[in-house]
Amino acid sequence: MKKTIFFTILLLFSITIKAQWISPGTGSQYTLATIAAVDPSIVSDLQNGVYQIHQNITISRGDVLTLESTTTQVSVDGNVTLTIQGSLVIEERDGMLLFSGDTTANGFELRIDSAMTTTLAHVCFAHGDRVTLIETDMILDSCEFRDFTSAAIQYMNCNPTIQNCYFHDNHAAAVSSGVNVTGSARILNNVFYNNVLDNGNYPQINLGPGAADTLFIVGNHIEGVASSMSGGIGIMNVYGLGNTVMMVQGNTIVHNRYGYTQNGRQIHAIIEDNIIQDNNLEVNPNNGGSGISLYGSDTTCSARIRHNLISGNLWGVTAIYYHNIDMGTATDPGGNVLYNNGNGGTEYELYNNAFSDMNAVGNYWGANDSTHAETVIFHREDSPNYGRVNYLPIMNLEPELLGFEIRQADNPQLTEDLYGYFDDLGDTLFFIVGCLAPGNVYSPLKPNIKIPFGVSCSPSPEEPQIFTSPVTYTLSTPHGTTRKFTVVIKVFGGIPDHSIPSIQLYPNPAQTQITVVSEQGIMDRVQIYDVYGKLLKTIRVNVDRITIDVQEFPAGIYFVRVETDSGVAVKRVVGR
Repeated sequence: MKKTIFFTILLLFSITIKAQWISPGTGSQYTLATIAAVDPSIVSDLQNGVYQIHQNITISRGDVLTLESTTTQVSVDGNVTLTIQGSLVIEERDGMLLFSGDTTANGFELRIDSAMTTTLAHVCFAHGDRVTLIETDMILDSCEFRDFTSAAIQYMNCNPTIQNCYFHDNHAAAVSSGVNVTGSARILNNVFYNNVLDNGNYPQINLGPGAADTLFIVGNHIEGVASSMSGGIGIMNVYGLGNTVMMVQGNTIVHNRYGYTQNGRQIHAIIEDNIIQDNNLEVNPNNGGSGISLYGSDTTCSARIRHNLISGNLWGVTAIYYHNIDMGTATDPGGNVLYNNGNGGTEYELYNNAFSDMNAVGNYWGANDSTHAETVIFHREDSPNYGRVNYLPIMNLEPELLGFEIRQADNPQLTEDLYGYFDDLGDTLFFIVGCLAPGNVYSPLKPNIKIPFGVSCSPSPEEPQIFTSPVTYTLSTPHGTTRKFTVVIKVFGGIPDHSIPSIQLYPNPAQTQITVVSEQGIMDRVQIYDVYGKLLKTIRVNVDRITIDVQEFPAGIYFVRVETDSGVAVKRVVGR
């Protein structure tokens, strides 16, 4: 019996060697073309920058495989593994390199194992099984991952950076790490869309415990479509390995089974500035559906939750078993906006299904009413088995306009930032514009609108507008309070004032008089306008210097329009 087993092992070993090409590890440099020239059964050169890999390839430590800029596509046979222990260099190219598996067979694996590879950028990985990173801290930048049969990226015992990538239509998770290995990835500014097509019970970002560094999940868009079982982000540390420190910040997590969950021991998360909305694809509330779910196996599980918008989920925030959760204190309010989370006709903004008390001061719970907050927060007041939630005082939400400007950085046709001024009633915002080149007022301008977190604005603040006629914006709170304000832009015409540097105006601020000087050219007319565009004074002149009495004008902002034989300039002046 022993001989039979020994013989079988030898037979398998010989088959593996026959089907695998291994570089010598002597500092050699390779391209797919040079490998194809040695043995076409390993790599076929299909011409015009297209190559087909037929066998397992290992680039040993010290050796380098370069995918040249002329390489446009690498096709890989089913069940083939490309292992990089040395370096994989992908030269810059026009467009993306397509790295694709066989659509009719099992996918390929790209295994980067204790390698010297530092960056993979501008590669479209398609129809693969997995990209595996083992003990290799590297950067994947601006890549695409689609149609993978298992987790598109799996990392073990390393801290990769995954940024600006697009993960979509994969059958399992997009990024994954094991529950018994550590790693602190940096997952930054990626798009995750319609992954977990096999409808498995795991999230699109499915991670085990972190390592010594902080694990960052920042600035990502995570959207589910087809899978009713898939979540957004999941962190698990069931064995209590290491000490997982998380930063979950600035993500948009929508249309999944749940938004964010953490489970286990020694997980310390900062969860802030996220939009966690409409994660309700699982219709059975007993199977999940929380915006944020925190399950602590012991009190080493903690989370600090600040300034998140959590709405449209089956549950808002749920705390289960043990935890140490901080949703806001008297000196550091939470600023979270929770509303319209519920199922079965009942609204559940916060469910403290745990033994521990928690602070949740300074949050909005769907109305400017503390009595309403009590009805949507489930804690010791509802059952002695729950911990108490200290939620008073609540945060009120009003449809306030905190700022409105039109910035040159957002509008290349401008030469400087524009600032507006409200009328006495506070519902009309006037801009007096003297820095638009002729005709530019007719091109769309993108405003920068500042409103309270959780207040909606229509039309969208991100939408450019043509302000040749007044534009009305409507601000709304989740509990139905609205406010409208209208933006009016009055254009003097002419050219930017700094295009006529010879015009000087002083003093500024002015109290009794202002002096206008044209160092080059004669002034023809000087006009003074208030912030609403009303013409207050016109002076016809034919001089290069004039002093104007402004004692009759109350304190405020004024605009002085100067016509010269060189053009027109508008200067802003403060009257005391």
